[in-house]
Amino acid sequence: MKKLKILYIANGNIIHDIKWMTYFSEQPEKYSCYLMCDTLCELSEQTISALAKVNINVVQQISPLSISNPIKSWKAIRQYKKLVKNLQPDLIHILFATPNALWLNFSKTPSIITMRGSDILRVIPDLLKQIGLKKIYYGFLFRQFKKAFLNARILTGTSFPQIEKATELFNGANITLVRTGVDVEKIDQLDRNELIPDSLKNKKFIFSPRFMSPIYNIEFQLDAISKLDHDLIDSYTFVFIRGKQFVQEYYQVQLKRLQQLKAEIKLNYLVIDYLDQPSMWMMLKKASLCIMTPISDGTPNSALEAMAAKCPLIISNLNYDKDLFENTCIKLNSFEVAELKEMIENSLTNYNPELLSNAFNRVSELGNRSIEMKKLEELYQSINN
Repeated sequence: MKKLKILYIANGNIIHDIKWMTYFSEQPEKYSCYLMCDTLCELSEQTISALAKVNINVVQQISPLSISNPIKSWKAIRQYKKLVKNLQPDLIHILFATPNALWLNFSKTPSIITMRGSDILRVIPDLLKQIGLKKIYYGFLFRQFKKAFLNARILTGTSFPQIEKATELFNGANITLVRTGVDVEKIDQLDRNELIPDSLKNKKFIFSPRFMSPIYNIEFQLDAISKLDHDLIDSYTFVFIRGKQFVQEYYQVQLKRLQQLKAEIKLNYLVIDYLDQPSMWMMLKKASLCIMTPISDGTPNSALEAMAAKCPLIISNLNYDKDLFENTCIKLNSFEVAELKEMIENSLTNYNPELLSNAFNRVSELGNRSIEMKKLEELYQSINN
């Protein structure tokens, strides 16, 4: 088998991107892995060094493309073309479609575009909803994305709605399902209580693992929490994650609301800046309940991790893949505060244990990282045979 040289265009700060890349970089006898980021990613020297230790070589950080700044874009395109010419990759893999797919319009190397959720479900379709002068600008941008998508050898999506939307927008594209997947066996076997913050040890807590950004709808959770029975408020700590990538203004609003709830109803809460993978898994294994209420989503890894950790789970009323999320967790019917309040209270007192066993079996079969990455490996080989 020929050793493949892969150029990833991705964000070296995002764990999902790193997980996909490391599956291949940790097979150095078969793959040489390189990473190009745009300058907005702001990779630290520490991050670049950490990536190098797992055989991912950061080759360039290039300014993002911008229609409003053609000179800057022209310089970035020249850099990109020079990089591809010098590196001579066998394959270019885009790990989040917007805006990175646009780079494929400036190279002829075989390529794959991976869609993850909001890129194909919200950002690209919204380009077609503009009016007035914006319609001209965004219409041109949509056509550039369409060109890139149709030029890619393969598109992958992490959920069926992504595949349906891509088929609708880019009829004729070669599209397949490859979920990011989680390390089910590692999560199941993990037992490291020292990873739990001291303030939570021997305490019951409810965990909201999505970051403090508007798309994750944290304010909806706080509205429901504010109405919970006083006995539950007294019995549980409510844990949130700020995240590495968060919206500062939004975060400050939610933090102020938490402080108000602490003063008004004596809410016990903890906001953690960031958790590495093992710490996140242990939090899910120890949590009494996991809540995630985004307004848009693909196949959320945090939900799959909760299922692998056998943690009771509440998810939004979104078009999640039924093969994974039907009869495996509690799914809201709406974004009504009263319903979420009721679901939290019912889950804490009467969660069906069959859901937990169903969830673990389903994620083991359909959301297992090793299985999904083998699918991707087959795609890599099919392109280069």
